[in-house]
Amino acid sequence: MLLKCNRLIFLYTLVSISVANADVKNFRAIHGYYFGGFNVLESVTDLYVNKSYYKVSTESSTKGALNLVFDWKGLVSSEGVIKKSGLIPSNYKSLGRWGKEIWISNLTYNKNGQIASTKVSPLPDDEKIIPLPLNPGIGTIDPLSFISQFVINTTVNTRCKEEVVIFDGRRRYKLKIKEIGVKNFSKTPYNIFTGKALACELKYIPLGGQRRRTFEPENQNNLNMIYLARPSPAAPIIPVSFSLDTSFGTLIGHLVTFETLGRSLK
Repeated sequence: MLLKCNRLIFLYTLVSISVANADVKNFRAIHGYYFGGFNVLESVTDLYVNKSYYKVSTESSTKGALNLVFDWKGLVSSEGVIKKSGLIPSNYKSLGRWGKEIWISNLTYNKNGQIASTKVSPLPDDEKIIPLPLNPGIGTIDPLSFISQFVINTTVNTRCKEEVVIFDGRRRYKLKIKEIGVKNFSKTPYNIFTGKALACELKYIPLGGQRRRTFEPENQNNLNMIYLARPSPAAPIIPVSFSLDTSFGTLIGHLVTFETLGRSLK
């Protein structure tokens, strides 16, 4: 379950980008993750964006009793330039720590948004993973840059429909997102958002690099949902909730904090 959360956590915690109304925006969103009614994960996402540049980072860690067993922390960041054709990443970094073990991935891109170099440590064990295709980064984008672009499109078009191939240095996969309706959120102790949110279905299709022992063929009965809305009238559209089916049950995420940061770039 933890590996699957690590794989998709950045999708659900990413603060959205909207450049239509201001030259500079800087936000922080904090999401809590619940499994079986217990708070097991927390993520903090910071976003800096102006008309020509973006930088986004997400820091995640286990919480409560799960932290005593797994003690997992992760930090992912992406930055690049904003053009009329879309976002063009320049650098993507991922660092994960599980106990004393550390995993690092670093992708650099050329001016056209194509991968120029890939560095991972430790190197994956080829016998333990689903084989990657030759040149796995061709025709892909990093996960944070994709979701940034996805939310821009959703903000502009008030629709969620995307299909893209992603490579994070270790895994190649396809994401399919489509709108299926609207959900009304009532007041709860878990989520700061109340009101109507756009309901979008998510499908994850593995294309290589996934660990064989945790690999699960796509289950057509699984329903993975992400809900997008503005937490306040002046805020951009961001994920306010999600649900992810796993073989152990359903992982639920809620927006617990949203705030505007200063204009400086970290």
